[in-house]
Amino acid sequence: MLPEAEKMALQATPAYPVTDWDAYAELFAAVTTSVQLAVYREAAGHLTGAVVDCGCGSAKMAPFLATRPPVRSYTGIDGSQAMVTVARRLLARLGNTAFQVQQDWIEKVSGNGVYDSAVSIQSYYSWPEPLTVLQAIQRLLVPKGLFVLATVNLHLPLEALIREAEQELAGHPALDAYREHNRRLAANPGANFITMDALIAQVRMAGFRVQEAHQRHFRGGLNFLLLQKGG
Repeated sequence: MLPEAEKMALQATPAYPVTDWDAYAELFAAVTTSVQLAVYREAAGHLTGAVVDCGCGSAKMAPFLATRPPVRSYTGIDGSQAMVTVARRLLARLGNTAFQVQQDWIEKVSGNGVYDSAVSIQSYYSWPEPLTVLQAIQRLLVPKGLFVLATVNLHLPLEALIREAEQELAGHPALDAYREHNRRLAANPGANFITMDALIAQVRMAGFRVQEAHQRHFRGGLNFLLLQKGG
């Protein structure tokens, strides 16, 4: 049995309206910190074949996959039209016709066994019904397909990470707005900042096996899981 506080992370919490992400789109695309880069690089190393990026935002993962030979195609999915617009601008620069992005909710995307691997970076915490979304991702994958899931946990040291970002990005014109928007996102009482134990229990409920789980990123404030679909 999960503790009551952790059960809450499994329940519907309509905390983030799509307007939050529309307003964040340009800022998110403009600012990337070294700790974020480390997550993208590690995640990219596990992805192969036809890749689906669930909650892709501005498609920051795509450049890490564009020159990776095992990756055949990339499909980003995001519910924010503003994020999708920014992502398409980035994909146009990559010039790979097999890389695309679509506006949709992950749980509403059709198809079974369509993708060889999946990734979701910093999207889980905003999902109103995370188990439903995880089950949808499991459905989209081929048997034994891999899924990289990274999401902040209850020990996210946000202010320490902000101080590091201010040191490495001092003078960046979007830094102040980026910092304040992230503070607002993190302060949302409905955010699913989940413990590693509760997250592992949930991904198993969704039909995944845990291949690896660690908290090496974000000063221990990020749950990073490498999962495999059964089959």
